[in-house]
Amino acid sequence: MYDLKKKTVFIVDDDPFWSSMLEQMLVELGHTDIVACGSGADCIRNLHLRPSVIFLDYHLDDMNGLEVLKHIKSLLPDTTVIFCTAQEDIHTAVTAMRSGSFDYLLKSKTTRTELGAILKTLKETGVAGEKVY
Repeated sequence: MYDLKKKTVFIVDDDPFWSSMLEQMLVELGHTDIVACGSGADCIRNLHLRPSVIFLDYHLDDMNGLEVLKHIKSLLPDTTVIFCTAQEDIHTAVTAMRSGSFDYLLKSKTTRTELGAILKTLKETGVAGEKVY
């Protein structure tokens, strides 16, 4: 059976506080293979690790999250990307979703419960890289 908790998860964010918080929530939800990338370039360099889920910041120091998303989708089209941002901007959310993001999280409103619900949906639907039979 498909177990998302054993799959590689990337956190791509240049904010160490947010990255640490998100990693802690993922660990509390049972995830063990978590890779933190502090930049878009770092994420792209590590795509050979074949993450199933990537939590991607929209505003990165080195490049825009949409640029990183395009790289991810061109190399690993089945990888699930969830945008994370501090900006409440509907245009950004719509653009991210149209560009291939599975979901859009506001950093200030993200809870372990909300995160767990998204990951449960990914597991049940098999969206995160593998299909459920």
